[in-house]
Amino acid sequence: MAEQCFRMKGTTLTSIVLDVLYFDPDEFDQQLAAKVASAPQFFTRSSLIIQLSVPLTDTEFELLVTLCRQHQLQPMAVRGEVGTLKSTINDLGLSDISQSKATETALNDTADARQAPSAPPAAVQATKFIDRPVRSGQQVYAQGADLVIIAPVSEGAEVLADGNIHIYGTMRGRALAGVQGNTQARIFCQQMEAELLSIAGRFVMQETIQSQCWKKPAQAYLEEDALLVTALG
Repeated sequence: MAEQCFRMKGTTLTSIVLDVLYFDPDEFDQQLAAKVASAPQFFTRSSLIIQLSVPLTDTEFELLVTLCRQHQLQPMAVRGEVGTLKSTINDLGLSDISQSKATETALNDTADARQAPSAPPAAVQATKFIDRPVRSGQQVYAQGADLVIIAPVSEGAEVLADGNIHIYGTMRGRALAGVQGNTQARIFCQQMEAELLSIAGRFVMQETIQSQCWKKPAQAYLEEDALLVTALG
């Protein structure tokens, strides 16, 4: 018998959810362009789940997907008001995940915090301390400050700071430091198992982190515009 050449696994992916509240092609195109331009290194080539909060015609949905792809986003699934779109969804190579369960974080607030990447770094005025676990779906933002968390950060949680981030526990969620453009910010973790790390708009995903210092004390920092993740000690 031939050696098995693949394995099937379940996984949790980090993706952006695009919640479509209404669809006007021109407005959608302009607003999506502005959003992507606010943090291009975060949004470009990001996988996308389209949440249809309103029903669309086949033509409207095809145009929406085309516009997403034109702005370098990668739609991979659809949910919500899919109605009669099922065949169109299949024709576009997408998946209907209307029956799937998901945990989301408030990316809109996150994205706003990432805006104006060329603006001067915000002055670090203080340190924000969190001594409780940050659970899935929660978000903590240290505005104008460093963030110190003396507890674990769960998968699906998001922690942000204008300055550095220190996590004295297992880091399984997303950590975004220097979100106002501070390229000198760093992220330190006692045990690195993050879904995503970002500094001043540059980011790495879990797949990259796993290949470098998974489940080890680690730090993340920018070097010549590349985000590096290295073991501590």
